[in-house]
Amino acid sequence: MKILFVGSEATPFSKTGGLADVLGALPKELVALGVDARVVLPKHGITKEKFQKQLVPICNYRVTVGDKEEYCGIESMKLDGVTFYFIDNEYYFGYRDTLYGHYDDGERYGFFNNAVMQMFEHLDYYPDIIQSNDWPTGLIPYIFNVKYKHLDKYKHMKTIFTIHNIAYQGVFSKLLIKYLDVEYGNELEFNDHINFLKCGINTADYITTVSETYSKEILHHYFAFGMSNIIKCRENSLYGIINGIDYENFNPKIDKSIAYNYSTHNYIKGKRENKKVLKEFFGLEENDLPIVSMVSRLTETKGFNLMKHTMERYIKTNKLQFVLLGSGDSDIEEFYNHLKTKYPTKVGVYIGYSEELARKIYAGSDMFLMPSRFEPCGLAQLISLKYGTIPIVRKTGGLKDSIVPFNQFTKEGTGFAFENFDSQDLKHGINSALEVYKDKPTWKMLVRRGMNEDFSWKQSAIKYLKLYEQLKEE
Repeated sequence: MKILFVGSEATPFSKTGGLADVLGALPKELVALGVDARVVLPKHGITKEKFQKQLVPICNYRVTVGDKEEYCGIESMKLDGVTFYFIDNEYYFGYRDTLYGHYDDGERYGFFNNAVMQMFEHLDYYPDIIQSNDWPTGLIPYIFNVKYKHLDKYKHMKTIFTIHNIAYQGVFSKLLIKYLDVEYGNELEFNDHINFLKCGINTADYITTVSETYSKEILHHYFAFGMSNIIKCRENSLYGIINGIDYENFNPKIDKSIAYNYSTHNYIKGKRENKKVLKEFFGLEENDLPIVSMVSRLTETKGFNLMKHTMERYIKTNKLQFVLLGSGDSDIEEFYNHLKTKYPTKVGVYIGYSEELARKIYAGSDMFLMPSRFEPCGLAQLISLKYGTIPIVRKTGGLKDSIVPFNQFTKEGTGFAFENFDSQDLKHGINSALEVYKDKPTWKMLVRRGMNEDFSWKQSAIKYLKLYEQLKEE
C-alpha cells in the first residue's frame, strides 16, 4: 500500500508543534509494517539551511497562481526508510524565517496544495491514499475531487484529512480565490471567508483526529471553534487515533541531554541525580519537597489562568517546588516571572524554549502538570510517563485517553486527573498527587508502571493501517 502524507512541517526538517512529531515518526513506523509511506513538505528556509547538501533535485514545473506561473522544484531525500519530497519555491518558502504568520499565507499554502497535486504526474507516482494534515493542506482533497478524481491514473486514490488542532483553521478573505486556481464554492466558504480547514473536512473521504476523545469532543460547540455543525455532517467518516511517542528519541535510558541515564531498574538514583541538577540550574533549595513542572505554551487554553489562583498557595505553604519552561502571552509570562522573583528558591522559570532543558525537566521532576482546557492529543504527558514523572492532567482529549486516574482503593492508574476546567478541581488533582507522594511504596509503583507504559508509534501505526485498509475496501 502506498501512503503519501502532506504537511507543512516534520521533524527533523522543520517544527513548530506536534504535527511535526507525527509526520516525523508515523511514516517511519508504517514503513516498518511494510507500507510504502512517503511525505511531501514545503522546502522551508530552515530545511534549506540544515539539509540542502542532502537534497537531490528530481524535476521542476510551473504552478498557476492567479495570473502568474510560479516555479516549483521537487527535491527529495530518504531518512529512516521514508522518502521525503520537498516543494521548492524560494519566494514562498525559502526566504521566510518562520513557517506561518505571513501576510500571504493563504497564497503560499494554496500554491503548495496545487504544487503537490501536480507532482504525481511528474514523478509517475500515484499513491493509494493521500493523507493531508491541518489547514495548510486543507485544499488537497478538494483539488483532487475537482481536477483529478475522474482521471484513470487517479481513480483508485482516496483522501484522508487529519485534524491536529481545530483551533487553527486557515481563514482568509474571499479575494484570495483568484490565487488558488480553484472555483469559489460552498466547500471553501465559511462565514463569508475562505476556510482551508473546513474545505478539508468537507471534501476528504475520511477525517481523523489525534485521539479518540478529541474526535468526540469536536462534535460539540465548546471544543469545535465554530466547526461543530460541519463536523457533525461528517460524523460517520470521523475517526480518532491517538498519537504515539518515539522511544528512540524520548528515553531516559539513552537520552544524552540528561545528567544521569536510568530505566525502571535504577530510576530512584536516576531521578535523584537529575533532580539535583535541575535544582542547581534554577537555584532551588535542597529539600524533600516534590518538584511539579510544566513545559508548555503560556496561553489560557493550557490552564495558566487556573494556576494563578492555586500554585502560589502550594509554594507559600512549602507543599512543593515549581518549575516552568515556555513562552506565550505576555501577561502570563509576567505573572510567573513575578512568582519566581517572590520565591526565588522555590520557583524556577525559563521564558523561551530549550529542548535540552525540557528533557532535564522531564527527568528531574516528580510530577508533570497539564490542566488544559482542551488537548487534541498531547505529547508531554507521554514523555513524562517514560521519564518516571507522574502526570496530573485534566480529563480532555488525548490526556483522557492516555492517563488512567489513580484509584486509592485498587491502586490502579498511571497518573492523576480532574474533570472540570476550574481551580477547585485542579486543586483536587494536585492534592491527590501530593498525598500519594507521601506513600513511598505506592509512589514507586506508580513511577515504574508509568515508565513501562507503551505509547510507541507502532501501536498507532497498526490502527492507521487498519483504517487505510477499510477505506480502500470501501
